[in-house]
Amino acid sequence: MDELRTQVRRTLMQKPGQFPHDFAPGRIAVSQCDLPQVWQNVESYDHSSHLNRCESIASMLSYVEYVQPWLPENGSPRPFTQNENEALNKILKWASAVVLPSAAYSVSTNSTEFDEPTADAKRAQNESKYESELAIELLLSLGKLLPGLPGHILDNVAVADVTLALACSTSQKVPWSTSRSAMNASLLTNHWLQVTEQTNKFWPAIEFILKERIRPLFAKTPNPAITAAGRKNFHPQSVPRFDGMDESAKPWKTTDVYVATALEWMIERYTPGNKKYLEEHFPLYVPAILAMIDDSNIYFKTIGCDLLKNLLVRVKDSRSDILQRTNLTSVFQDAITPCLLSLPTITPEESSIYCLGEAYPALLVLFETAYKSPSSKNKAKDQETYINSLAKILRSNIISSLHHISSSTPAAASTQTSFPYPRLSAQLLTMAGSFVEELGINTVKYLQDLIPVFYTTLSNPFGMEHSHFGLTLSAAMVLQSVIKNGHPRIWRWRGELLSGLCSAWIHAAEDPSTSREMKEMLENELKIAVKLLLHVLQNPVTIPGDESQKEQVQAKENMVGDVEKLVEADPVLTGLFF
Repeated sequence: MDELRTQVRRTLMQKPGQFPHDFAPGRIAVSQCDLPQVWQNVESYDHSSHLNRCESIASMLSYVEYVQPWLPENGSPRPFTQNENEALNKILKWASAVVLPSAAYSVSTNSTEFDEPTADAKRAQNESKYESELAIELLLSLGKLLPGLPGHILDNVAVADVTLALACSTSQKVPWSTSRSAMNASLLTNHWLQVTEQTNKFWPAIEFILKERIRPLFAKTPNPAITAAGRKNFHPQSVPRFDGMDESAKPWKTTDVYVATALEWMIERYTPGNKKYLEEHFPLYVPAILAMIDDSNIYFKTIGCDLLKNLLVRVKDSRSDILQRTNLTSVFQDAITPCLLSLPTITPEESSIYCLGEAYPALLVLFETAYKSPSSKNKAKDQETYINSLAKILRSNIISSLHHISSSTPAAASTQTSFPYPRLSAQLLTMAGSFVEELGINTVKYLQDLIPVFYTTLSNPFGMEHSHFGLTLSAAMVLQSVIKNGHPRIWRWRGELLSGLCSAWIHAAEDPSTSREMKEMLENELKIAVKLLLHVLQNPVTIPGDESQKEQVQAKENMVGDVEKLVEADPVLTGLFF
């Protein structure tokens, strides 16, 4: 083994980061020592330096690649001795721990603006990345020994640790992943899932990870709104949402930075057929998710909202009533709602877009899961609560946010517009469209709040500027949903809508800087919106006892004349209406 280490160290120093496969000295080591001896050598080695750690991982990898546990006579696996079983399990646990990213990655995840890490942090990240890459290859090689061996040779802790390591490594989006490590992790994951499911060890491993690996990391950040069992606490003690707690009390932010990635991977494993396990594990996810949403850091707020959304999608798809049984709907809503206030100027526009892009969809899924459950015992009441919840968010948050981030007066100069945050405004308009689709006919109650927003956006003289084009396009597209869902009362706002649509068309026609493709895209959406509006005006809704029937009929009769006057006033509008 010492000779193998010497050869491995020499290779690592000559070709840093490029350790070869099928390292020949490993074959000699296999003939000279057994697996327990190799593990004893690694366990007692000094791992204080990066080179020493890589040396141990690469030496073990070289050894394992030449291990043949099958009998030469008939190809069947020979029984592992107790010492070999123990050594195999210890190696799996050790390699799995090496795979986990180091605390050096907390630099990038703890920064709201995702600043570039320092030189020392970057060096530590690269070292951790390479060690993880080698360790995943070691796990992959060890995995090749398992298919023919009895399933009971793996103890539950080893299964859980390997599963956790894979959960942190299969995504290429995480900063500690490389294309090579992600590919090997995916290969091993496919095999590992088959092995653990065949031996009925996968879901116990997930439960072990949630209880023994992840729950302790959140022990110092308890949420008073939930009980220890993950249910709503009806008698919570009032504490500040942000208590200025030292970051060292949050290891999931500072040292164990893999937690969010592992939770995401585990949540994705649930299917409607795993309803039993989903309901058993659901309370174990709640404390971690709420802690992230309640954190002051935008990055973790966003990750928490995304995790909650994905978890609730699984609950909804499995037709489970676990959300109702735990009474957590209001707890989740109270946690997410403050995220909706992450707006400029306190929060940078980029961070707002990042956070709100997950917070609003999470609320939508929460309402759907809570109030549109097939197992509901009072569907009429739940439907009413669902509509009221949607309407409250639409008026109090989306529309209010649009007003908050827009100037109250038009642009005073060409360099200053009434929409200083056009990308965020476009996102909020798109979210408004999602809520309008869910509100359906109830949209008519909120037209007085919605229409002025669309009129102001479409009539913006700077709407064709590159930075504002997305906002104008979003307004034209979302307005179509507003017209369709609010059609019984849309005739009252025909003047504002026609004015806004005509203004946007004229601005597009007169703008020389916008590409033809972009103009055609916008013009197409404006035409669709106009056709919908004219169709609604041509087909008034008859409502018994409604005193506005005469006005609707009058609007229908005047429509053709109004359009002709508009085209006569500016022939450019011919393409919009005809």
